Parts: sequence; C-alpha cells; structure tokens
Amino acid sequence: MTCAHTDARQHAGQILKTDPADCLALTQALLEDLPCGAPDCAADLCLLAADAALRCGERDLSSAFLEQVTPTTAGGHVRSLLLRAQLAQGSGQVTQAAVYVQRAAQAARDAGLRGEEGDALSLLAQMQHRAGKSNEALHLLARVLTLRQADGNVDAEIRALCDQVVILNSQGRLRESLELLDAAQRRLPDCTDPLESALLVHANLGVLHEQAGQYGAAHAQFTQALDVAQRAGNQPESITMALKAGGMAHKLGHLDEAAELLTVALEGAREMGSTNEQSTALQTLGMILAAQGRGPEAAEAFQEAESLAEASGDVDRQLEILLGRATHHLDHQQPTLAGAPLKRALMLAEQAERTREMLQAHELLAQLYEDDAPREAIAHLKSAAHLSDQLRDVVLAQQARELTTQAELSSARRAVWHERQLRLASEQARTDAIAALDRERFYDDLTGLPNRLLMRVLLSQVAEQTTRGGQGVSVAILDIHRFKQVNDALGPAGGDELLRAVAGRLKAGLTKGEVLARTGSNEFVVLLLGETLEMRERRAATLLAALRENFRVHGLPVSVQGSLGIAHHPHDGTDPDELLRAAHIALDDAREQGHALARYQGGGEERQATLHFEAALADALNQGEFDLHYQPITDAASGLVRGAEALLRWHNPELGFRSPAEFIPVLERTGLIVPVGAWVLHEACRRASTWGGVPVAVNLSARQFQQGDLLGTVRSALQGSGLPPECLKLEITESLMIQSPERVQEILLGLRQMGVQVMLDDFGTGYSNLSLLRNIPVSGLKIDRSFVTALERGENASAQAMIRAIVQLSEALGLDTVAEGVEHAEEHQLLRDLGVTLLQGYHFAPPSATWNPEPHCPSGVVAAV
Repeated sequence: MTCAHTDARQHAGQILKTDPADCLALTQALLEDLPCGAPDCAADLCLLAADAALRCGERDLSSAFLEQVTPTTAGGHVRSLLLRAQLAQGSGQVTQAAVYVQRAAQAARDAGLRGEEGDALSLLAQMQHRAGKSNEALHLLARVLTLRQADGNVDAEIRALCDQVVILNSQGRLRESLELLDAAQRRLPDCTDPLESALLVHANLGVLHEQAGQYGAAHAQFTQALDVAQRAGNQPESITMALKAGGMAHKLGHLDEAAELLTVALEGAREMGSTNEQSTALQTLGMILAAQGRGPEAAEAFQEAESLAEASGDVDRQLEILLGRATHHLDHQQPTLAGAPLKRALMLAEQAERTREMLQAHELLAQLYEDDAPREAIAHLKSAAHLSDQLRDVVLAQQARELTTQAELSSARRAVWHERQLRLASEQARTDAIAALDRERFYDDLTGLPNRLLMRVLLSQVAEQTTRGGQGVSVAILDIHRFKQVNDALGPAGGDELLRAVAGRLKAGLTKGEVLARTGSNEFVVLLLGETLEMRERRAATLLAALRENFRVHGLPVSVQGSLGIAHHPHDGTDPDELLRAAHIALDDAREQGHALARYQGGGEERQATLHFEAALADALNQGEFDLHYQPITDAASGLVRGAEALLRWHNPELGFRSPAEFIPVLERTGLIVPVGAWVLHEACRRASTWGGVPVAVNLSARQFQQGDLLGTVRSALQGSGLPPECLKLEITESLMIQSPERVQEILLGLRQMGVQVMLDDFGTGYSNLSLLRNIPVSGLKIDRSFVTALERGENASAQAMIRAIVQLSEALGLDTVAEGVEHAEEHQLLRDLGVTLLQGYHFAPPSATWNPEPHCPSGVVAAV
C-alpha cells in the first residue's frame, strides 16, 4: 500500500543531521496524522523522532518514542538497538550500552546490512577506546573500513579512517595517524557530504597540531572545524569543536576567548546531556579560574569534572581531569593534594597504553618529589626520558603543517605536486621534528634557557671541570618577588614578557662558562664560576643588582625585586641534589630574613626534620593519632561546672607527644586544619552528648570560615551526635572578624539560627572593634590569658582596669565573660570580685582525655550556662 508520508519521511531523514529540531517537529506532526496506510510508516517515524530527540538532548522524549517502536524490518531493529545503546551510554550505563551494540552488530550481519553493521561496530569501537581497550577498538575499525569500502560509501570510509586517527593520536602513533589522514584527504573529491568530511579532516589536523605543541595552528584548525559544524547544523560536533578551540585559546593565553567558547560548549553539553563534553569544559574552565586566582571555584569545577568523567567510564577524560587537577595543585603550592591524582593517572595511563599521559604523569611526579624525595624524582625523570624517546620517532611536526596545506588543495594536479614535495621534504621534516623534541625536553619554551633537567646535567659537568681546572662553582637560586601580582595585573602575556626580559638581563651579566636556567615559574638558577667563594658571591650580588632598574612591559614600567640563595661546591655539597637543596635552603633564609642574598649556613638536618614532622602530621588524621582533652569552665561564684573546652592533642608513635603550639600553626598553613577541625567538631559533639546537658566549647580556625562548608559541618556534627545546638559553643578570634567581616557575619547568623552560641576568644589583645562587636551575633567574651598572667606578675593596676572594662562592656551588651589561664586561688578570688562570671585553668582542673562533668556537678544540680 502506498504511504502518504513517503516524501515527508524522506525530507525528515535528510535534515536529521543538519537540523534535528526541525526533524523532530516534522516527525511529531506526521505521527499525529497516522494512520497513513503503510504498515512500516509508524515505526520509521518513531525511530526518526527518537534519533532527532536524542540529538537535541531530549533523552526522556527519545526513550518514550523508542518504547512505541515495534520494528518491522531488520534495518529498523538495528537502528532501534543503536539508539538504545546511545541512550544507555549517555546515562553512564556502559555495560548495558555494549550489550545493545553487540546485538545490533549481530542482527545487521545476519541480515547482510553492511552499512548498519559498520555503524554498530563504529559505536562499539568508540566505547572500547573510552574504556581503555584501544587496540581492540582499532581491530574493529579495520573491519568497519572494509565494510565501508565494500559498500562504496566514501563519506563513511572517511569517517572510519578518521576514527582510527583519533585512537592512534591518543597512543602517540602519529606517523600512522598522518598516513591515514593522507588517505582520507585523497578520498575527499569523491565524497557526497563535503561539510561533514571537511569537519573530520580539520578536527583531526587540529589534534595533530595540538600534540606537536603547535597551539596556534591547532586553534586555527579547530576554529575552522567549529565554523563547518555550525554551518552543517551539527550541534554535537559544534560542542566538541568549541571545547577544542577553547582549550587552545586557553593554552595561548587568550583567557576571555577561551572562557566564552567553553561556557557555550558547557551550556550546549548540558542541554544535550553529554557528560564527557561537560567534564572537558569544566576541566579547562577550572584551569582558567585557577589562573585568575579563584581557587575555590576552580576546585569545584575540577571536582564536578572528575565525577562526570568517572561516571562516563572514559579513560581519556579521566586522565585529562586527573592530570589537570594535579597540575593545579602543584601550581598552587599544594603538593600533598597532587600525589593521589598523579598516581591514579599513571596507573590508568599504563593500563590503557596512553604513552603521552604516562610521560606527563612521570614529569609531574618528578616535580612533586624533587625536594622531598630526590631519588624518586630521578626515577620518574628517567621514565619520562625513556617515554620521550619512544615518542620522538613519530612526532613529525613539519609534516603536520604540510598536511594542513594539502587539505586546502582542490585540484588533483596540485595535490599530486604537493605529495611529491612532501616526499622530498620528509627526511628534513623528521630531522627537524627530532631536534624540536630534544629541545623541548631540555629547554624552557618561554625563555629558551636550559630547564631543570638540563641544568642538573650541566651542574655535574661544570663541577667536575672546575675541580680539575682549579676554579670553583657555586649554585645560586634567584626568586622574583610578587610575580603573581604582576601576572595578575598585566595578564599572562605580560607575565611572559617580563620573564623573558629578566632572563635576557641576567644572561647578559654572565661570564664565559657560566650557565643560566629557568627551573620554575618565577625561579632561575645560575651556575657561577670564580676562584674564591667571595668572588662568586660578588658575582651573585651583581646579577641581583641588575634587576633593580625598571623593566618595561606593554609600555609600562615594572619594578622587580628578588631574593637569592647561594651554595658553594664542594663545601655545601658534592652532587647536584645536595647543592640545589642547600641553595634552596639559603633562598628560604633570604626570604624569611628579608635579605636580598643569603649564603647556605647549614640547617639541612633541621629542614629534613621539619619535612618529616609535616609528613607525619598530614597523615595523623588517617592514622587516628589525634585526641581531644577537655578542661572544665567553672562558675566563678558557685564553683559549679558550666561547660568544658575541647583541646586538640597529637601523639605520633615515632615523634611522641607534640605541643599544639608546634602542630596547629602547621595545620593552619597547609589547610589541613579544615578536615582536622571537622573531626574535632564531630568528636567533641559526640562526647558532649553523654554529659547530660553540659555544653562543650570548640575553637574554630579562620580557614574553616574561608574554605569548605562550615555550617554544613556543624549541622552534620549535631545531627550525628544528637547533641542539642544550645550545648555547642564555638570560639572565634577578633582578627577573623576583621579579615572577612561579611562572610563571618553571614556564617555567624546561620549558626545563631541553628541555636549554636559563639564566643569571642582572646578578647582584648586584637583589634577590639566595638562597632563590629555590637553588630555580630556573639554570646560572650573570653578574656585573653595575658591579662590573668599580668595579675600573677604583679601588674595588677593596669590589668585589673582592663578586665573591669571588659566586664562592664560585656554586661552592657548582655554577654558572658570567661577568663582563662587561672592558676591560683588568689587569681580566682580577684577575678570573681572584678565581676568575671566564668573561669578556666589549672586551678580547677588540667585538660584531660577522660574528663567528665559528673564528679564536678552536685546531685540534682543542672550544670548549664
């Protein structure tokens, strides 16, 4: 029977790729016009509608149309299975998606449908590659290529070739990638869909340029591919190419353009429900936010990107996220947070045979361990060098440039001529590519100076030569002050220009045989020669003085200051690691003491002990080494217990008991105070829940207000322990209110709404801003122990006057007062007479892990504030 919708169905199929929204609207209208008389019309229209809805990102609607489908043909059955596979894959059900695809491939093979079998195998290869089974994916794509060639479908043949290129690129097999792209381009004149084929070629050329480090050329190719995708109405590819172009703009330092492209891509990916593209966009946006100094927002973007990548099961996405996150932590001086993602990335890269990612992971691990574990750093550098050698023979950067030109040739005659030119230039291209790779391994790409790896080699050689020649060598490390502020003010391009200018001025001051290297973002190393130590120290001072004259960046004068640490061979060390470690210690001394130049004076053992201390502290929470001791807070008049303060203690099996004065500043500096503080809150609330209504006081750190979700942590501690909110008192310092008054006030209001009280600790020694005190919701003041100590030293008159003033202020504002550090009965009596209501100190009880309020509370008396 003739179908009344035949022409309309054909038109819907033609516009499916270019305009899926119109295709969806048309098929929905046709479905409302059924029945039309043809038995297979409804099934075909439902499949078209499901496909169009999926391309528009309307997954629920696509699934609803598929539920209505009862395919009447083998082709319809295969299409239905493939659409179900794509829906399952998009929602993270990777195993179920693979089952659908395998069923589709078998059904197409049984029916002799080569085109549909190729579609199924292509999708299965993509899934295997994302799961890390890249070699299996390549075998499948070889079968797909055979099917396409047998079917005479040139457009599908080009797609199959480019799908293989994507996998070979990820494995670092660029020579084979170039050969396949060359074959794809030779088929372009015979294709029937030039826009889609051009999109594939431009996209893959962009990937080749990106992997060769030619970011400008890659940006141009991805931008062209984005334009082609938009003209073709291909929304998924438009999202992908916007991601790629945005990524290259980021690498080139065009942050505004990058952010715009990536935001568009992220919005489109969310509309389409594409988790992989969302994770990629969030990853690069996180890097941009980090470069702009917006650390918490960057961390949120990284975390969301990693969660999406893990859910998708895509190995390449996971590697990109893990390596990017580790780089972010290293750039922001957070090495303890970089180790775990780097180790995970290396393991994944090795399992999935991702050579480039293995190389990057080893290089970053070498950077991570450089100071604390030099032997491990050297081992990773050796692994990186070996992997770089493997990649060297296949990176043909010049051929990629020539191939880009070939893509623009339209006539067969010019194509033949260009192919001949490529063959003639291939040997030179290989030589140039190898030289470029060697230079990239050993030289800083921004300044052209030797990098850290080459500097170590040169230091060994120079030390040996000068020992034989009677001269001496010293290692000087120079650090530019406030470089981040300069970079923020002038932008990445301005920062780069300043670094090149600094390198040029330092290099101009070198004498014959001396070496200058760039080893960090704002760090330079100089190998200085001279017969005496004093002579080499004068040379170092001269180089440092050369920076005092203003630089000009973007036409603006820029003042540069620096610190320099110097170590001498062989007095301070005989091998590169010892000398560099000594010079770094000297540099730290120069910065801490406010000097421009400092010579190594020893202290390596103390530094190692400090590193050991910090490493043990970083693992203390996981090892259960922290404990809480409780000291009672007593009513000055009645002697009843009104509460207790929780005080953090640390005992390490190797280091023993350590003073809070030692470890709490380290927790603050490293940011570990946030997770440790959360543990303190939960443990203190759990313990206080057994005290029958006696409140517990917990100190809060400024970091807990600035990072993390403090309100959420408090709420969790209360709910998990069952402690009433009025039985929790939180202590904050005056300085915290001055640093972040708006954020602190917002959090304090949230705590008050919960019913939690807040005390102002160490009152009287900070800013004592009375206006601020009047406006923030605190319930009491804790008088700093220095006033109580002054009473003991005999400085009674001034100390009593200050305490009396604080008590009067508290009474006027309706606040409690607590005096801490009470050691003697005389102090107890005097403070009570001055009007202080609550007292705390060794006079009443020392802090104890086993303290509980029962012995201090007479029967029938409720000890509550």
